[in-house]
Amino acid sequence: PPLPEVQDLQDEVDPATTGLHPMALSNANPMSLGPENPHVIQFLELWEWQSHADSQLRAIGPVPPYPQIRRMARECPRRVEYKQLKGDVYDFQGINWRDLGVTRKMARGRRMATFHNYVNRSHSDCWHNGVSDRLLRPVENFFRFKSMDIRRDVRLLHFQLRNILGVASRTRAFYPSFTSIKEHDPTTGREKTAMRFDHQGAAHISTLTASEDILIAGGFYGTYHYRYLDSTGGLEAHEGQLTTHNSGITNHVQLHPSRHSSTPLAAFASNDFGFRVVDLSTNKITSEVMYDFAMNCSALSPDMRLRVIVGDHQNVLITDAETGEILQDLEGHRDFGFACDWAPDGWTVATGNQDKSIRIWDARKWKNSKGESTSIAVVRTEMAGARSLRFSPLGSGKRILVAAEEADFVNLIDAQTFNTRQTVDIFGELGGVAFANGGHDLIALSCDLSRGGVMRLERCDAGAEDTF
Repeated sequence: PPLPEVQDLQDEVDPATTGLHPMALSNANPMSLGPENPHVIQFLELWEWQSHADSQLRAIGPVPPYPQIRRMARECPRRVEYKQLKGDVYDFQGINWRDLGVTRKMARGRRMATFHNYVNRSHSDCWHNGVSDRLLRPVENFFRFKSMDIRRDVRLLHFQLRNILGVASRTRAFYPSFTSIKEHDPTTGREKTAMRFDHQGAAHISTLTASEDILIAGGFYGTYHYRYLDSTGGLEAHEGQLTTHNSGITNHVQLHPSRHSSTPLAAFASNDFGFRVVDLSTNKITSEVMYDFAMNCSALSPDMRLRVIVGDHQNVLITDAETGEILQDLEGHRDFGFACDWAPDGWTVATGNQDKSIRIWDARKWKNSKGESTSIAVVRTEMAGARSLRFSPLGSGKRILVAAEEADFVNLIDAQTFNTRQTVDIFGELGGVAFANGGHDLIALSCDLSRGGVMRLERCDAGAEDTF
């Protein structure tokens, strides 16, 4: 049944009757673009169904019974807070594992055993003695759970593109739904429409971000929409066209000021191999550079002179931020890249690829004396490739790199030593992470059809040294 207090009832999805995420109906890519792994209800149903044909699975331990799974699909909390947590009786997503007849640990083990990490290069995510990836010890405690608002209307349209969360402040988070972009207050759970679309094609959002005063979204058909958040024009949005190419999906957008003025700019990475910069004060494209492959994510250096770009290639590009000239072509990853970030210190860069590795680079020494690309650390992810990376801002405490995997796991990595981490795990596809409140709040978006929504974590290691 529809959840209460939802502004747009047509945006709600009932997981008891709905299958996988909706697809982009007329995209040039003929394959299914929704996540190929099951959402939580499907995962539990599949577990129960497979147990009937697999005696070994039944021998391992109990499986969740179908009636209890159906009841879980029907009965869903609106908001889960820290004070309500009761281990296996009530977790971050309000799931009662005891009622399902299994433990959360058992469910996690089953999920790890059955989850499929998508790769474009066969076996690129295999771990063997020849790779330098390190799985870090989960011994840290940087953040603690504060709340999760369960929302069934988060719309994830492309399984590889997981930057669909925008955060303007601790009370203003944005995500795409089925006919609009929602504005959500993680502190109260209240929400409203931030941007509404006149036709279905415009609502096919592939990437989204926000600054303190601008919300911007890119779409499947080479379009973009943006609005000034504090304008008096209501929900009125500006729009533009980046490309008319058949494969013109807008893969990523980053907001930043001009290096020479306070003019707001939007840097778009598109699937037609183009990288474009739009001046939002005039709504005109000021720069266009074509590369040899599709760009999937970019991040600007703090001095705004350089840009790191990852895309449909295993190499990482370091480019001149104004001309687009390739200055460095870094080797090391084994598959396509979908996440990157540049730390506030000016020289630490992180890249995340489908090979289940996160590589850390030092801008002061991209390569060694032999001309070989040199990573200062290679971190192994838990279950899937990292698809969203964020360094903590200056002044927020000990430096952290947040790495959201394709699903379930948010890794909080010690970004001073790259030796330890904290893991926060839920069940469901992830749509991005972002800091708020000066780095003291961390917002994560889950796109699961039954127990997805907006999760808020708060910093709990006050006094930890900030060595930026």
